[in-house]
Amino acid sequence: MLKKVVEAVKGFDMPTNDKHITVALSGGADSMALLEVLLTLKEELNIKKISAAHFNHQIRGAEALRDQNFVEDYCKQRNVDCFVGSADVLGYAKQNGLSTELAARKLRYAFFDSLDTDLIATAHTASDNIETVLFNLTRGTALSGLCGIPPVRDRYIRPIILCTREDIENYCKQKSIAFVTDSTNLCDDYTRNKIRHNVVPILKDVNSSAENAVSRMGASLREDENFIGGIARQKYGELLRENGLAIDGFEALHSAVAKRIIAYFCNDSGLEIDSFHINAVYDICLRGGKMSLPLNKSAVICDGVLMIVDNNVQPKNIEFLVDVIKTDNDLFKKDEKVHNLFLKNILDYDKIVGELVLRKRQSGDSIRLKNKNGTKTLKKLFCEYKIPHNERENLPVLCDESGIVWVYKIGVAERCAADENSTSIYKINVKKL
Repeated sequence: MLKKVVEAVKGFDMPTNDKHITVALSGGADSMALLEVLLTLKEELNIKKISAAHFNHQIRGAEALRDQNFVEDYCKQRNVDCFVGSADVLGYAKQNGLSTELAARKLRYAFFDSLDTDLIATAHTASDNIETVLFNLTRGTALSGLCGIPPVRDRYIRPIILCTREDIENYCKQKSIAFVTDSTNLCDDYTRNKIRHNVVPILKDVNSSAENAVSRMGASLREDENFIGGIARQKYGELLRENGLAIDGFEALHSAVAKRIIAYFCNDSGLEIDSFHINAVYDICLRGGKMSLPLNKSAVICDGVLMIVDNNVQPKNIEFLVDVIKTDNDLFKKDEKVHNLFLKNILDYDKIVGELVLRKRQSGDSIRLKNKNGTKTLKKLFCEYKIPHNERENLPVLCDESGIVWVYKIGVAERCAADENSTSIYKINVKKL
């Protein structure tokens, strides 16, 4: 087993040299073996310091406290510093609409991320890896999911990733390493346990070295993923904006690159979404629109930018002050060229039918603009003119008895547009509050 650990550390370039490594220590056989292996190899791997960290999920009551006490006592005996954290996983899962497994993982890693250490060693094995690949497969994973558990991710390292559960059990027996057993690992209440107890044994009947075979597959696929992901990461950096992800020219990107960019953006926005949601978000990037995501969030396209919004937070509507002033038309009598932006805000007084009414947009509203072909709905024009979503509901709309005559930022209706023949005009002044 020591040989496999050295092979993993060197083969996967785990940066252990002169580093403080904290072992994620649950008290189970895997993590206890990991701690003892690193203590044994401390000099060979030139590790500066080894400590431990235990997280109490508060799920198993007295048994969880037993595990915590065991870890603390063991570390004290071995003269290893031990950091302990805890959280109400079940309460957090219910509050945030998460599975118990996902909630536990989020809180556990949040605790690990808070530690003052160079590296965090987790006790993931080749057996965990095959379970992870199978689990990802059932969810319709992309290439990254088939790569399995990464041996190195940021400051997380997995020194026993090439060791099977059988290797661990034999090592603990040979070295008389004490450990505790999590009772939840013995039942099939969790998805991973079902795979461990029912699926993996069948695969090992087909190939007794199934774990090693999946590890080799992961290493091979990881090379492909790193190549494509490198391209996507570079492009992601170019497209990332303060308010979201710019998607102009997205249709020109290869879908393999574009979908990875979406995954990176969602992940950085606090969302871990599966391939179904990634494909759906990719679709609205090409066609526009809005779609629901997990954790009560939504993806929305606004002004050529992909944004992740919280459904619980209502956007603040923008308010406008509108003045309509009647005046003589001396604008077209001047020799200078009339600015097009000004023309968007003047109406021919004599072409207005009845009284003017100022209102917000309504469903089905449409207008035929001057020098434009055909009548278009305001909904379509808002997209064409890239009107921000938080302005659309309160955008000022002027109507007479025959319909819409003016829309802020869009322009005037063809039938009442002012020109050099107009004797008097309505000048519209708008102020955003």
